[in-house]
Amino acid sequence: MKLYTLYWRDGKRETVSGLNPAQAMTLAGYGGGAVAALDFYANGDDHDYQWDAEKRDWVRVVPNGEVNADAP
Repeated sequence: MKLYTLYWRDGKRETVSGLNPAQAMTLAGYGGGAVAALDFYANGDDHDYQWDAEKRDWVRVVPNGEVNADAP
């Protein structure tokens, strides 16, 4: 099984495992409707994003923890 990191639209991050992202979400107990609350997912145990509460959005950070302004 592979690990996937789920980034939710409410600022929560969660790691799940499965053969693919859909199966990982199902095994974690999420139904099809949960996809609407998911912002995006990343492969592995990802920590490349931090939640910006003011913007209410995920912001990519560089390895030293600084915000990467060039990231999409």
